Amino acid sequence: MNKPKLLLVADTYHPLVDGTVRFLDEFISRAKENFELSLLIPDFQRKYKVTEGKAYPLKISRVLKPLPTYPSIKLSRHNLKIIKKAVKNAEIVFVQGPALASLLAIHYAKKYHKPVLAYLHVLSWELFENSSSWPLTKLWARILKAWFIHSYNKCDELLVPYHELLEQIKLAGISTKLSVARLGVNIELFSPSPQKTRSKENLGLSKEKKVIGYVGRISREKNTHILVEAFKKLKHQKHLMLLVVGDGAENLKEEITKLPNALVTGFVSNVQDYLQAMDVFVMPSLTETTSLATLEAMSCGLPVVATKVGFMQNYITKEHNGLFFPRNSSTLLTVKLEKLLQDPKLREQLGLSARKTVAYSFSWERAVNKIKRKLFEYYYNR
Repeated sequence: MNKPKLLLVADTYHPLVDGTVRFLDEFISRAKENFELSLLIPDFQRKYKVTEGKAYPLKISRVLKPLPTYPSIKLSRHNLKIIKKAVKNAEIVFVQGPALASLLAIHYAKKYHKPVLAYLHVLSWELFENSSSWPLTKLWARILKAWFIHSYNKCDELLVPYHELLEQIKLAGISTKLSVARLGVNIELFSPSPQKTRSKENLGLSKEKKVIGYVGRISREKNTHILVEAFKKLKHQKHLMLLVVGDGAENLKEEITKLPNALVTGFVSNVQDYLQAMDVFVMPSLTETTSLATLEAMSCGLPVVATKVGFMQNYITKEHNGLFFPRNSSTLLTVKLEKLLQDPKLREQLGLSARKTVAYSFSWERAVNKIKRKLFEYYYNR
């Protein structure tokens, strides 16, 4: 029996490893036996070879860069030809957003009468508004929002990572069929360090220093400058280190690297090794949906300090498995960090509870199996 031909569409891919890419990796590893996979993805620097399925690489614009570290694909005849070919050759299309490749894939999927589902990893208009310093940003964000809502309403079904987001996007104007499919965490890979000092030494970090860490884009919407300001205010700086795992805007990276006790790694494929070397994890973001990075930190048994945005305000419980701070207050973030740094028992208690939260409630098997059932449903009913 032939496998359904499934086209996966994403606006980011290796070597730029983020939550969307890790979602794709987990999905592909669990779906490759059920589907004949193809990937429609940006050709970032031609440094990564796709090993699972056929790849349709899209050329990147060197001019249009609406988000730090995430150039847009070119709006060119070459790319349009590739997108059309990829969609025509597919029997079902699964889109991962949040930019031009995804929007065009949705358009052509409907034009060629292909079932199309999308997973909402981020609210693109919020991401743009909080990340951009362009003139008339709010106006462009409203235009972008209208464009995305129009496109998402063309989908046969839109999958979202948590229930509370359903009502939010309905109010925004999305009227297509909606379902919840939680993200998951690989709890075997993202596990507590058996020996914290060894984890630090393996990465060339001082075992004597307490490591405060962050994983994600270095950008305005991730609010990383608040983390930097809070870190500067901490006492006993010679015993501390700020570890930022990710890449982003050069001016924001420079702000971090100017600190004598800070490290920016760039994108890495072994995020778990860096999480296991941290003592405290901070997610200072202005906008999130699930924040897979925070869940992975919790799975590694880390106490987390986060802003109360997106799904984080549901799965983090104050004083049980993490702490919250107001998103624009570096002073209160400093207070929370000092509290954790001075109380190893509290760090351990929060970390243990964080690990249990993820292990009990966030399973990749459940998430991917639900998505596969949806895809098969549309394939057989097309």
